[in-house]
Amino acid sequence: MTKYQVPNKLQYQKSIFWLLFIVICLLFVSWNLYLGISAVHAQTATNSADTIRDSVKQKVTEELAQIKKGVAKKGFVGSISAISDGNITINSFMLEPRKALVAADTTIKLQNGSDGTPGDLKVGQYVLAMGDVDSQNTMTTKRLLIIPKPTDDTRKVVFGTLIKTSSTSFTIGTNAYKVTSVTKFTGKTKAADLKVDSKIIAIVNSSGVATRVQLASASDSSSPSATPKP
Repeated sequence: MTKYQVPNKLQYQKSIFWLLFIVICLLFVSWNLYLGISAVHAQTATNSADTIRDSVKQKVTEELAQIKKGVAKKGFVGSISAISDGNITINSFMLEPRKALVAADTTIKLQNGSDGTPGDLKVGQYVLAMGDVDSQNTMTTKRLLIIPKPTDDTRKVVFGTLIKTSSTSFTIGTNAYKVTSVTKFTGKTKAADLKVDSKIIAIVNSSGVATRVQLASASDSSSPSATPKP
């Protein structure tokens, strides 16, 4: 009968050491694999998030650009012809109605320079409205000034042949017009050029003072339609 041989203490310790060493190596390899897979997933998630963010940013930029194409900064001048729920209608001097939105944050200035509110606006007031105008020609008003009513322009244009001249006046037909310090000679015209039988065009104010005078050219009509200039 063969006797069972008990391993000596040294062999037993070596076996335990190698077993622990193998277990530690397996754990180390497993941990590194886990970290590698986590890093790949994290990188994939980061790239996906960056792609989505860039896509959203591009879309927002495109939408803003599209909105800006239909918006322009302008000014409307004229009288208020209607007021309704924060909207006012401004009739221009050419009698063209313009829509303007007036909100609580719109800066409003009264004629005396003090701050106003939308409640200060009344039909018949003359205003200068400034803001953003959309493709429908409706303004979102940023600033609105209440201004004095413009005075009527009583100047007129006269055209004709001089029958009498002096240093202080000239006569066309039966009408005499004054030449004063406010009279300006335009183009190449000078005061010395005003002679009998010369043809001129002049702008005359309500006091009969010629504010602008110019010799008429051969192409000028006997019934000029030019708008008087200040």
